[in-house]
Amino acid sequence: MRLARMHNVPAIGNLRILATTLVIYMALAQLAFVLSDPVSVGASFWPAAGLTMAALLLLPTRQWVWVIGGIVIGECSGNLLRGYPLSASLFWTLGNCVEPLLGAWLIRRSGNLLGSLTPLGNLLRFMIYGVVVAPLVGASIGSLGTILIMGSPAWQVWPKYVVGDALGVLVMAPVLLSWFDAKPMPRRPLESALLMASVVALCVLAFRNWGHSIDIILTNLLLPLMLWAALRFGVQGTAWVILVIANVANIATGLGYGPFTVVEYASGHGITVLQILLAISSATALVVAALTNDLIQGLHKESRLLHQAHHDTLTGLHNRTGLHYRLEQMQHRRGTDSGALNVLMCDLDEFKDVNDRYGHLTGDRVLEEVARRIKNCIRDADIAARLGGDEFIVVISNSNRETVGSIAARILEAMEQPVGEISITMSIGIANAAMDDDFQESFAAADRALYKAKHIGRNRSVWADSLTT
Repeated sequence: MRLARMHNVPAIGNLRILATTLVIYMALAQLAFVLSDPVSVGASFWPAAGLTMAALLLLPTRQWVWVIGGIVIGECSGNLLRGYPLSASLFWTLGNCVEPLLGAWLIRRSGNLLGSLTPLGNLLRFMIYGVVVAPLVGASIGSLGTILIMGSPAWQVWPKYVVGDALGVLVMAPVLLSWFDAKPMPRRPLESALLMASVVALCVLAFRNWGHSIDIILTNLLLPLMLWAALRFGVQGTAWVILVIANVANIATGLGYGPFTVVEYASGHGITVLQILLAISSATALVVAALTNDLIQGLHKESRLLHQAHHDTLTGLHNRTGLHYRLEQMQHRRGTDSGALNVLMCDLDEFKDVNDRYGHLTGDRVLEEVARRIKNCIRDADIAARLGGDEFIVVISNSNRETVGSIAARILEAMEQPVGEISITMSIGIANAAMDDDFQESFAAADRALYKAKHIGRNRSVWADSLTT
C-alpha cells in the first residue's frame, strides 16, 4: 500500500508537488521577510521548515525529490530577487534542504513511518529528530552563509537560526500532520468556537502595548488556553491553537507591538525571548495532548477488553464470566433489597437439526436473532446470558411468580416467529434463586425443570418447584 494512502493523503502528481511546494514555500518565506529580516535579525520562527518536513513525512520517499526541488527553486530565486549574494544563498538553500530530509529520514527510521504525533512515543521521536536534531544541523549550515558571507556575528545569528527553524517545525508541521491523520478531532463545535474566540481575544489584548509588565502577564495566560485545547481537542486542536498564537505573536512583534519589542529587548533579544516562550509553551501543550490521548485510548482499550471478557462475541449477551459478575452485584444489593430472584434456563428445541440442515453460519444467525428476542422480552435490570451452544439463561430480579411467568410466556411467544424460513421453539425451566455463593443450586433446579419441559413436549415452561421427587 502506498505510504501516502496510509496517511489519508490523496495521490498527487510530481509536478503538482513541485509547484505547490514552490508557491507555499515562497509565500511563507516572504511573510517572514516582511515581518523581520531573517538574515540580520532573525525571524521568531521559520514556518517553511515545518511545511517541508511535514510534506516529506506525508509523501512517499520517491516523491521527496520534488519537494526538495520546490525548496531549491523557491529559496534561490527568492534570495536573488532580494539582492543577496549567490554564495550566501547556496548555504541557506543547502541548510533548508538538509534539514527536512534529515528530520523526515530519522523520524521514519525510528519507526514512526507516517510522522504520527500519537501516542506519546511518536511525538517525542518527532520532537527529538524533527525539532531538535534536524534544525541543529540545517540551521548550522544555513547560518554559515550569514556568518561567513554576510559578516554577521555568530553568537547573534546561530541561536536565532536554530530556534527559529525548530519553532517553525514545532508550529507548522503538527497542523499538517494531524490534518491528514486518521484520528479526527473531537467534535465540540460550541466549545471549540469559545476556545478560538478566547485565543484571538487574549492575543489581541496581549499585543497592544499596555505596558511591559501587563503584556508579559497577558502573554503567559496563553499557555492555559493551549492546555485547554490539549485536554479537550487532542493534538490536532492543540496544533491549530499553537499556530494561531505563534502567527499573531510573530506578526505583532514584527509590527512593533507586544512585550518583546520594548527597549529592554534591544538588539533583537526580544525575538529570542519570544522564541523560548513559544517553544516551551508549544512543546508542553503537545505533550499534554499526546498524554491525554494515550490515557483516553488506554481507558477505551481497557473498556473494550472488559466488555469482551464479559460478553459473548456472537450474540452480545453476557457470557458465563459476565453472568457471575452481574450475579455478584445482585448479591451485594440483596442485603438491602428483599425482592426475589428467579432463574430461567432456556434452550432451543432440536437446534442440532438446524445446524445439520442449514449449516453453522445459518445457525449462528438464528442464535443472534434468538438473543435479540430474549433481550427484548426482559427488563433493563434483568440479566440475559448465553451459556454456550443454544443454551441461554435469564435472571429476573424483584418480581413475583406471576411476573416471572409472564416474562417466560413472552419469550416463548417471541420464538414462535420463524427466523427466515426456519421455525424454532424453546423450552424453559424456572427456579427461585437461592443466595448461595455461586447460584449452582438454583441453576441445577432450573436445569431439571428445563429437562422436564423438553420431556413432556417442548415449547413450554416448567417451574422447578412443581417437579415431584
